[in-house]
Amino acid sequence: MNVSALLAVVVFAGALLAIFGALYWEALRSHNRGEMGMDGIRILRWALLGYIALYALLAVTAFLT
Repeated sequence: MNVSALLAVVVFAGALLAIFGALYWEALRSHNRGEMGMDGIRILRWALLGYIALYALLAVTAFLT
């Protein structure tokens, strides 16, 4: 197990997911104001799922090396 690589993945994922979370939060607020359709929110949800899947693969790879 490569602890430093696993820690790097966790820190990197946390930072980018925080940025993505802020973007998603603002998109939800925009949707509630009627400025953005629900399609944009759905796209962001799929993107978030993709991010989580990528970070999970990176974490598993760091764990197994």
